[in-house]
Amino acid sequence: MKKLNTLALTVSLLAGAQSANALTPWVDGTPTIAVYTSGGAAQDKAYGQVVTTTLAAPGSVDTFSDVDPATGSVGSRWTAYYFIGNANLGSGLAGKKILLEKRSYGAAGYGVVPLVGSVAIEHLKVIGLPQTAWDANGTQQWKKTIDGTNASTYLFKKISDGGFLGVDPDILLKPGTENYPGQVNELTTGLPESSWPLVFKEVAKTGINAFTVVPTGGLVYGVAVTLDLYKALQAAQKRAGTLPSSVVIGSYSEDSLPNLNRNVLASLLAGKVGAWEQIKIVDKTDGNTAKSLLDDSILTDAGITAPYKESTTGSNLTPVAVGKRNKGAAIGAVAYAKFLNYPGTKNAFPPAAKTADNALEEDASLPLVKAPGGAADTGNLLKDWQNGTNATGYNNVVDGLGYAKRWGIAINSADRNNGVTSVGTGGDPWRYIKIDGYAPTLENVAAGVYPHWAEGSVIFRTNKLADPQWALKTKLLKTFADDLGSPTVANAVNTTQAWGKTGIFATTADPRGFTASVPFNTSNPVVPFTHKNGGLTHTEIVPVADSAATGGLTLQLK
Repeated sequence: MKKLNTLALTVSLLAGAQSANALTPWVDGTPTIAVYTSGGAAQDKAYGQVVTTTLAAPGSVDTFSDVDPATGSVGSRWTAYYFIGNANLGSGLAGKKILLEKRSYGAAGYGVVPLVGSVAIEHLKVIGLPQTAWDANGTQQWKKTIDGTNASTYLFKKISDGGFLGVDPDILLKPGTENYPGQVNELTTGLPESSWPLVFKEVAKTGINAFTVVPTGGLVYGVAVTLDLYKALQAAQKRAGTLPSSVVIGSYSEDSLPNLNRNVLASLLAGKVGAWEQIKIVDKTDGNTAKSLLDDSILTDAGITAPYKESTTGSNLTPVAVGKRNKGAAIGAVAYAKFLNYPGTKNAFPPAAKTADNALEEDASLPLVKAPGGAADTGNLLKDWQNGTNATGYNNVVDGLGYAKRWGIAINSADRNNGVTSVGTGGDPWRYIKIDGYAPTLENVAAGVYPHWAEGSVIFRTNKLADPQWALKTKLLKTFADDLGSPTVANAVNTTQAWGKTGIFATTADPRGFTASVPFNTSNPVVPFTHKNGGLTHTEIVPVADSAATGGLTLQLK
């Protein structure tokens, strides 16, 4: 009994030691410094990594996240980190109680327009709520489903202190374009913010000059397709001779991924292809016969059945389903720039207009175009299309006992759904494809052969005289931004997919002088290309070799 008591005491002491640094508002009260940020979700993993490894004292971070009631995604809209400042932060921040909150709801555009226009938006309320207001979500992690019924308890309005973007701010500050941020509804009122600057031309041109813009590292973006479409593309390209005959349908190694080139992707994104019957191959295994993707021989090879065919127009066609993004999303802006030269080139084709979210208009749409409001929701949309479900509210046509199954294609970051194995099992029912013959890997970006990537940025007002803590807040934001561009942080959060490693990377254009490795080192991901020109990055221009880069370029031939 004495030994058991001693063991119990030892265990309790160890447990106490591990949680001694935990920081919760119901125990530790108000933070010394509170910083509220808003922007896109593309680099969420890196955001959390910077907090835990650079900003926070070890073991001191408690996280508070919302749960999306529609999809169940945790932290896809709001997350707050409460921690003790790391000793390396120096005077004013080290050892202090710090609350750092991120709002991803509304995407990257909410990291620019509300800041420049001084618009208060909804942020996550942590201070003042008791422990009973939260549900435990693991060690030092808390969550709560937030919707219109309880939003006033968990959200409050404030002007963001900083913005985090997957692109440069300039590409979003273009009124009248698909990149200019559109509003999302407040959860507390169900309506858009009343003070949103809808006419923003002059402020967009001049207001950003009052801000510090810190370039961060780059991010690999990708194009994903529903699982059945993935298999159909594999079967078709095997017959066309562009995939080896040895490729097993459904496999997910780099050599197995089907490919679409930029011109085809641009046509789909611009809404110029309404039905999958329009996409055809020349079947070299069958006398060079022209066949659509819906040909019975391709469906049989792929082991799938044809998706839903619309009936409204009487043409009995199979609608192309396209997932772009909500206005102001970095994922959308990057794709439109890379595939459509939009909006940088005069008379460039814009992305296709979003179709209505009701069954009647959906059934008549060729193509069907949706604009999910988050990176996680893009994956959920593809799941709905593949499975014939409607968790997102974007797949409303009823077919039999469920909803219509679609062949869908969507733009997203390239580091998601990494549970899929090389043989094609596991993960969610959608897959990435190659672009111009190359998979979305860090190595292919570094070699200059994969085109779909961009650098990000963190922005904050250079001076804010009304805030006596502004110098400390901007010090924290600058440290945060610098680490987002670090190859060390990139390596810690990057995803290893069945077809290669992907995620974020540093560039040689960073003033800290990162060196590119030849051959490329995925553990120290540094890319020798840049969109930086005139002191800032510009997503709309073609990336070029960094003239000051050390390490050289890798010439990849295929």
